[in-house]
Amino acid sequence: MIKYEWFKLKGTNASTQNIIIDSGTTMMIFPHHFYNRLESAVRKVVKLERFHDHTDSYNLCYNTTSKQPNFPIITAHFSGADVKLYSINTFVPFYKGVMCFAFRGSRYDISIFGNLQQLNFLIGYDLNRQIVSFKPSDCTKL
Repeated sequence: MIKYEWFKLKGTNASTQNIIIDSGTTMMIFPHHFYNRLESAVRKVVKLERFHDHTDSYNLCYNTTSKQPNFPIITAHFSGADVKLYSINTFVPFYKGVMCFAFRGSRYDISIFGNLQQLNFLIGYDLNRQIVSFKPSDCTKL
């Protein structure tokens, strides 16, 4: 597991804890108490019409047919490095013209860095030095 400080609100750390990096989990997962704060921060920034997902697959979706999405860059502050997550890592197409937040809350006190957040990164694991590295990459060209 890796220590991370996920995001800051008004200069205050929102959370510092361990996270699992898992290519078998699709979305980012956080404990509900943390996820709710993150979702609230995203809702304040994104100025698009909300779309209600009747399948309950996603908590936060937007209609993107009328406006260009203004999705925020979310930065993960890992010990010793920052990883910027762009819209390809944070929002997923749901229906035509609908994008949904690719993060979920969990009732368990566990955090998982999912495979959507790993898109366009080469992730290196140095077990001897106990270091994980994230190299931004255009994975379509590998």
